[in-house]
Order: sequence, then C-alpha cells, then structure tokens
Amino acid sequence: MLKKLFISKVRIRILEQYMSDLSNTFHVRGLVRILDEEINAVRRELLNLEAAGILKSQKDGNKLVYRINKKCPILWELRSMFFKESAVGKKILEVVHSVEGTILVVLTESFLKKKYTNPTDVDFLFIGEMKVRDLSIAINEAEKELGREIRFSAIRKEDFDFARKKKEPFLMNILENDKIIMFGQISDLL
Repeated sequence: MLKKLFISKVRIRILEQYMSDLSNTFHVRGLVRILDEEINAVRRELLNLEAAGILKSQKDGNKLVYRINKKCPILWELRSMFFKESAVGKKILEVVHSVEGTILVVLTESFLKKKYTNPTDVDFLFIGEMKVRDLSIAINEAEKELGREIRFSAIRKEDFDFARKKKEPFLMNILENDKIIMFGQISDLL
C-alpha cells in the first residue's frame, strides 16, 4: 500500500528507518550505507522530508544529521501506517480479521519501546466481543511465525468503559502513553 501512496521508494525506506524508532538520528552517508541507495537520492528525500516538516536537521560537528520532528502534526498517523505495513503489523491485522467480534486493537508503548515497566504491561489491547479462546489460538500462531512473545489483554466494550470511568491503572497506563490504533477508530475509545 505504501508503495502506491508514496512515489519514491527511497523516501519509503528512509521513513521506515525513522518510524521504527523515533529517536533515530542519521546523516546522509549513514543512510546511504544502510539503504544502499545513491547519495543524491537520499539527500533529495531528506530535504523533501524536512520541507514537509517530518524531519529536522542540525549540525553535529561537521555533519548534518536528521531526526524526527516530534512536533510534526502527522507523525503518529505516519508511524501507524508504517507499523501496519510491517511484518508484525500485518500479522496482527491477520489475527484481527481471523477473530470475530474485535472492534478495536491498541498497540501499546510497551511494544513500541520493547520495555515493560509493570508486570501488567501488554503489547496489545483487544476490545470487543471476541472469543478469548479463538484470540489466544490466533496469537499463539502469530508468536510462532514472528518468533516473539506477544503480551495481550482482551476486554469487552462495556468493561472497557467501566474501567475507564474508574480510572483503572492498567487501562490508564495504556491510554495515557504512546499508542497506535491498529484496528478500529479512536472514537471507540471515547
């Protein structure tokens, strides 16, 4: 999908590098080595991304380095698009489509940063009337294919609404931190 949306494959590859970790910083020659692309193509796309407000540059010694502009208003939408196109994102979307009753799936900050600060931290929150047994089976298959454990929680919409009203710490941790809506709409959280 991204290849059809963005006309430059170099731009897509550069954005993939930045969207995988928002703290990434690269200089032109570093990206040329990583991407194995022509220096002029990389330089042109970095300038285009900076002009669009997605990246910002600054001098670091004698090098010009580029990093994500965290004030970019479309940053999380872009990150969401790139994650959904990744191998893990596609596999999770397969899980969602294979389990009936899912209305919303939230990818959490814990998964994005590969860091768990609480024993109750999860990678994904599934909301809906899905059968937990079917979801568990689908997640187990995804874990085998991805070679990675996936921590998840499933909750019915009315239980979600109740927990949100009571400000349950588990749920507030998910809602107050960085997240990507993998499936469904943010209005379903409100």
